[in-house]
Amino acid sequence: MKLTFRKAKTEDLPQVISLYKAVVNNMINSGINQWSDEYPNKVVLSADIEAGELIVGVNNGEILTAYVMNCDADPDYYNADWQYPDAKWCVVHRLCVSPTYHRQGLATKVMEYVEQTAKEEGFDSIHLDTFSGNPKALSLYHKLGFVDVGEAFWARGRFVIMEKKL
Repeated sequence: MKLTFRKAKTEDLPQVISLYKAVVNNMINSGINQWSDEYPNKVVLSADIEAGELIVGVNNGEILTAYVMNCDADPDYYNADWQYPDAKWCVVHRLCVSPTYHRQGLATKVMEYVEQTAKEEGFDSIHLDTFSGNPKALSLYHKLGFVDVGEAFWARGRFVIMEKKL
């Protein structure tokens, strides 16, 4: 499968919303309480697109993956025990893969692209967080070399804050 990455456009919003709804439903059905009907929502995703920070992975015109990469960190990130506190870092937010294409290595491809892009943009490390009750995401990030550096307690529960040196 050929996945092409690009910045999302305003006209992608309906397909992006549909993708996130499918992911939320799949999470809920799998007992993962990470996201809900309230988040990520149209307002958040529209703002991501307008800021030029929402990246989509497309195959044959269909958006299969999406994520945001920027330098915005929740205040709880500043309590983490960063391994590389002086590194120039970026943050990955809201990464998702269409449930139709799970278990096909797409999340790994997305993260490889994220790392390549981050390096090209001069970043030294990547920060992210994931829900502590999402074993597949935790396993993926650990397999890719991310290290747990902290935790945050947000509306949906405990989240693990992670870091990877590039």
